[in-house]
Amino acid sequence: MPTIEAFKGRYPEFERADDNTIGFFIEDAKQEIDERQWRHLYCRGVLALTAHFIAMRKRVSENAGGPIALLASESVGELSASYAIPPNGGEAYHLTAYGQEYLRLRNLVGVGVMVV
Repeated sequence: MPTIEAFKGRYPEFERADDNTIGFFIEDAKQEIDERQWRHLYCRGVLALTAHFIAMRKRVSENAGGPIALLASESVGELSASYAIPPNGGEAYHLTAYGQEYLRLRNLVGVGVMVV
């Protein structure tokens, strides 16, 4: 089962994160992942998605609530910046290592042998 203790064990970089915040995002992640479909990867998927949610929340608060985008190019003289279009239909999972791990696990869940 995904718990706050399991989350902090898997992601010690969040050791100082507020337990209420972690619990809140664990519940959000559990609502987005089907335990029957994910089976033995369910806990890892929920924890990775929770870490992604918390990391994105931090980025949003650091950006004063503004949109988050990948910087594709940057110039200093005459100030210029270009932003990449998010892959996967606009999903933001690629913006954190935790979201990328969630996508990796999601791909594993979707891979299977088809019996005809």
